Amino acid sequence: MSRMGNWPLAGVVVLVTLTLAACQPYRDEIFMIVNETGENVVVTWRGGVYARLPPGRSTEKIPPPNRCRVTPLPDDRFTATTETGKRYTYGRPMCPGETWHIRKPLPS
Repeated sequence: MSRMGNWPLAGVVVLVTLTLAACQPYRDEIFMIVNETGENVVVTWRGGVYARLPPGRSTEKIPPPNRCRVTPLPDDRFTATTETGKRYTYGRPMCPGETWHIRKPLPS
C-alpha cells in the first residue's frame, strides 16, 4: 500500500480518538469521594446508601452543572460511617469539581 493509501486510515484513527476524548468528563465536572480512613466506609446520601468504599477507593458522580450556583444551596449532605462507627459528614452539597477526602482530622 502506498503512503497516500494510509491517510484515510490515519484520519479515521484521529476522528475516533477525538470523539472518545470528547466523551470523557473533565475534572471540574466531577464530584469525587475518596476513602482515606484505612477502614471500609458506607457513604449515605438523601437517606440511602450511596456507596460502599474499601480503604483507598473512590467513587465519582457528575452533578448538574449549575447545582451549586443557586441560592439557597441544595440541602443534601453526605455522611460516611466506618466499620468501627466513626462518622464523617461532608458539610455541603455535591458540587462539580470538588473532592471529599474522608479521613481522620490532622493533628494540630
